[in-house]
Amino acid sequence: MSYQTPFLKFLLKKLTGQMPITKKDLEEKPISFCEKDGAWVIVGPCSKSIWQAYKIPLDGRKYICAGTITFKNGQNFRASFYVDTTSFDFVNKATIYLNIGDDWYNLEEPDLLTKLNITQDDIYPLKWQTDRPLDYHVKAPYTLANEHNNG
Repeated sequence: MSYQTPFLKFLLKKLTGQMPITKKDLEEKPISFCEKDGAWVIVGPCSKSIWQAYKIPLDGRKYICAGTITFKNGQNFRASFYVDTTSFDFVNKATIYLNIGDDWYNLEEPDLLTKLNITQDDIYPLKWQTDRPLDYHVKAPYTLANEHNNG
């Protein structure tokens, strides 16, 4: 019996950093990203609910939000990422996925640098902004440095 099912192959691909997540992956696997103006609140270890309110409150919960990422070099991308309101760091770079064509690239994967023909120096410090505003006195965009919040 083979343990190389499509889902296990996908997990192996993800664990070894061989990405991106393709349109086919999204159709076949239980994977999803927030689309423009979308926001979900995490309500359990494996579940989320659509966030209905206009603003993202600073209420100590985690949200998955659609937004934009702007690299230091000025390149701008649609993105999906977690916003963690348990601290004022808000975004962990490991949770940022960029939409490029039909594929989603994690900000940390080496294939992203190759695909865009850039270096880490072209990325950081980056600016991030959710499509729905945070309920916070400091207005977006916010800055994320490379050494900031690695996990």
